[in-house]
Amino acid sequence: MIVKKFADFIVNLKYENISKDAIQQAELCLIDYIGVYLRGRNEIAPQILKKSVDLINHSYSDNMLGEAMFLGTASHVLDLDDGHDVARVHLGTVAFSTAIALCNKLAVNGKQFIEAIVAGYEVGIVLGSIANPNHRNQGFHSTGTIGTFVAGTVASKILGLNYYQTIQCLGLCGTQSAGLLESDHQGTMAKAFHSGNAASNGILSAFLAYNGFTGAESIIDGDEGFLKARAIGDIRSDKSLKEVNKNKIDRNLFKLTDEFQIEDIYFKLYPFCRHIHSSIESSLYLNNIIKKDYTAIDAIDIYTYKTASEHDNYNPINAEELRQSLPYAVAIAIVCGEVGLTKVNFLIQDGLFKDIDDVDDDKVHDIKILVDKIHIHDKKEFDNLEAGTRPANVKVKLNEKFRGGVFEHTTIFPKGNKRNPVKPGEVIDKFRKLNPRYPIKKLNAIDYIESSEMNELLNMLLNYDY
Repeated sequence: MIVKKFADFIVNLKYENISKDAIQQAELCLIDYIGVYLRGRNEIAPQILKKSVDLINHSYSDNMLGEAMFLGTASHVLDLDDGHDVARVHLGTVAFSTAIALCNKLAVNGKQFIEAIVAGYEVGIVLGSIANPNHRNQGFHSTGTIGTFVAGTVASKILGLNYYQTIQCLGLCGTQSAGLLESDHQGTMAKAFHSGNAASNGILSAFLAYNGFTGAESIIDGDEGFLKARAIGDIRSDKSLKEVNKNKIDRNLFKLTDEFQIEDIYFKLYPFCRHIHSSIESSLYLNNIIKKDYTAIDAIDIYTYKTASEHDNYNPINAEELRQSLPYAVAIAIVCGEVGLTKVNFLIQDGLFKDIDDVDDDKVHDIKILVDKIHIHDKKEFDNLEAGTRPANVKVKLNEKFRGGVFEHTTIFPKGNKRNPVKPGEVIDKFRKLNPRYPIKKLNAIDYIESSEMNELLNMLLNYDY
């Protein structure tokens, strides 16, 4: 059973057996998480959550579950957190939120911390790679659903659960996992909440298991388990899960002992859904060609894969909806030549969500004009490329002043993918841009994480006057 395979991996993973590259990647993921969390913690969604938890428990910081919920929501709300292209799950927001909430209450050293984080990433990537794309195509948000298993893994490792207890923890995670993408499409705060809820439920599952509460060891691959219920694909009632997906399951489970897939994590540079990033990068490329002549554009055609093409909101009314809007992301990239969080926030302040007749800012006006010239196409060939690709072709047609000239660009692997990686220096630069007043030299302490007490280290890294 899959849960038993996971439990065996979790219990036996030791710091000394983790590759140097995987440890360095975990440290870089921590830097990225802190930068995104610090910028996101004062957004409306996490502040409402904090206020609500305070009403229930008097102080969210005194409640481990409430703190995990806040950390997870704050680190996911900007849509800038790391993820995995094949597994289709944001891992850092859940893994680190879980670990930090526990470290604030328990004595945890740096080696234990890294063990837990790497274990969480690996389990999440393997389960996500097994369940997706069917899981996502059925409307589930993997960061909430699979993220609960990530959190349970991290928590069980930090608590030092034994093999039997870890099985129970994962069994409880499976029955608590939740997250529907309709929350995402409707532009609500619930998408960010999925991460916080996953972190909280993972911790709860671990403590329940520690005290003898039981969960189903068949929760993932049982006849009425996670995969049968939520990643049904071509499974039929007359076939068992193992008959249909045995090769896929075995292939991914083998990776638990064969490699560390945390090394394949992507880092996000744009505050938009990952499915939109290839279109953004193709548009930024075209901006370098067209420059200010974007006013001469007659039409923009975006050819991309099915999931990306469904991000077709032409009239976002808030930041949550904007992050899922392919037309607006492309228009901003072509008009502004940049799609960073600060630029997007300025555009919002200048009236991005207003009716065009009420807009005074020239850039915002031009963006809205351009949005109406955008046509999105589901290109079937792009759906058949290898797992992990995010293909998009953006084609721009100019008016007769430019003889109807056509420019186009295709991006298969957006920035951050292992075939188009973000360098460590770019992660630090992203951190600086998100938190310009943060004393960046403090991050050097992460180089000594293996000999650190995590409560002290995290308190130093997460607290500063801004």
